[in-house]
Amino acid sequence: MIKRILLLSTLLVAPALADDSSAMLGAGGIVLTRNADIRMATEDLYLSPKAVRVHYTFANDSGRDIDAMVAFPLPDIDNYEYSESPIGTVFDTTPNFVGFKLVVDGKPVNAQVEERAFAGGRDVTATVLAAHAPLDVVIGGNYDRLKNLAPAGIAMLKKAGLLEGGGEDDYHAKWTTKTKFFWTMHFPAGAAVTVDHTYQPVTGQTFFTTYALGDAQEIARYNHDYCIDGGTRDAIRSGFAAMRGASKDDGMYNQYTTDFVIQTANNWKGPIGRFHLTLDKLKPSNILSLCWPGGLKKTSDTRFESTLNNFAPQSDIRLLILETPPPGGN
Repeated sequence: MIKRILLLSTLLVAPALADDSSAMLGAGGIVLTRNADIRMATEDLYLSPKAVRVHYTFANDSGRDIDAMVAFPLPDIDNYEYSESPIGTVFDTTPNFVGFKLVVDGKPVNAQVEERAFAGGRDVTATVLAAHAPLDVVIGGNYDRLKNLAPAGIAMLKKAGLLEGGGEDDYHAKWTTKTKFFWTMHFPAGAAVTVDHTYQPVTGQTFFTTYALGDAQEIARYNHDYCIDGGTRDAIRSGFAAMRGASKDDGMYNQYTTDFVIQTANNWKGPIGRFHLTLDKLKPSNILSLCWPGGLKKTSDTRFESTLNNFAPQSDIRLLILETPPPGGN
């Protein structure tokens, strides 16, 4: 029996934030650290601003059983950066702030969890815990715990260069929280293994204004990230025209951005045998755009689907959804 280490990888995405904006943190799916024997036969991905659901089928082509320690890292939380910049949609609990759930071969799996603190490339978990500070400060209402630490704990963290502020200013933690779930999985020789995992993506929210259609740099950025085509641009302009007609000003869309890291699927043996993507814009009136190498077929008022065979992704999925605010609100 062979022992392997597999990883579920995530990517931290921290775009520049405007007022009333929240940061998007992109997460992905199961990733293998280079293995010649385990193949991703199928992947079915459902992606919306509110939910990620992934169903995989894996095949072990080695001729012998393989036991693997598998991990799912959550997006990193830079407590210093996000002390002033709000994060997008998260559950207000730690360590599982995305509501991650796992099923292997139809049976729920209770994965173990590890939460650690890092600063300047160093693991500072022991120091943070010795000061009785929370490892994750910005999620779970832990600011109060930080500012109410005993003087000895404050002094310990400041001496270690892990805390700044005080007096009339709030304290700011200077470490990054890294969290991962992990479990052992068995891949029988010559047999299929199914894995399902679900979570709430950390979707960022801001506003999309007419500036994005009139400024050359903004146009280039949106085209690069989301491949807004002529038809989509016309739909956006029509929406702005309707807003002006209703309120006599330019108005703005609510903008939602959701990332899914898929390039790491290339670490499995060969390409993904069959990849099926379902995108859900949630409301029929919402506008959806993304860069995608295959054709997308509209299958309902809110859903678009695509199927690719022998798929080796060259870029990650970056989903843009624009929503017209309700009258009198945003």
